[in-house]
Amino acid sequence: MRLLLSGFEPFGGERVNPSWEVARAVAASPPEGVEAEALRLPVRAGAALEALWPAFEAGAFDAWLGLGQAGGRTHLSVERTGVNVLADRDASGRALPEAAVVAGAPAARFARLPVHEAAAAMRAAGAPAQVSESAGTYICNEALFAMLDRLDAAGSAAPAGFVHLPYLPEQTLAMREGTPSMALETQALGVRAAAAFLRGLAARGERAAVASSAGR
Repeated sequence: MRLLLSGFEPFGGERVNPSWEVARAVAASPPEGVEAEALRLPVRAGAALEALWPAFEAGAFDAWLGLGQAGGRTHLSVERTGVNVLADRDASGRALPEAAVVAGAPAARFARLPVHEAAAAMRAAGAPAQVSESAGTYICNEALFAMLDRLDAAGSAAPAGFVHLPYLPEQTLAMREGTPSMALETQALGVRAAAAFLRGLAARGERAAVASSAGR
């Protein structure tokens, strides 16, 4: 299976972003039967439509797994839903008017994988993991919703999902004492398990329909 793993550049004054560090670690050492490629995205509106979807199409990938930072979380979070809302902010941090990720598209889309089963596979591999009901309304959510919408429009049955990641320990040492973090090796262990789980879905030709994603 050819898997596209996307992560994001550091933002908000950070020197690292766990999503990119994990994406490239897993791409360098993927699970058996998976050929993975990592794509680093900028943290700005429109990146998913301008860079992520074209890369997926051009690379003839069989599945996509997006990764993003969610500082403060204690677990790897498998996202169930992407919503058609982007709550962006300008360079100074001021909120901009909310906008649709894709004009005229549905209000939300479910990830194309059974989220509880995916989280269970990650826990079985040794990484704390849980289901999160929504990817939020910022750039990570934009990537998830945009990819699900484009896959649907293209008639593709490719499995696709998104995992939010905790801080890395080095991000909490100086300014965030007491804030949860997780070692890179543990995060990569969980994402490798998620990649192997997607391989199984792709091998069976499964597309996680809305009903099964919502119910499992």
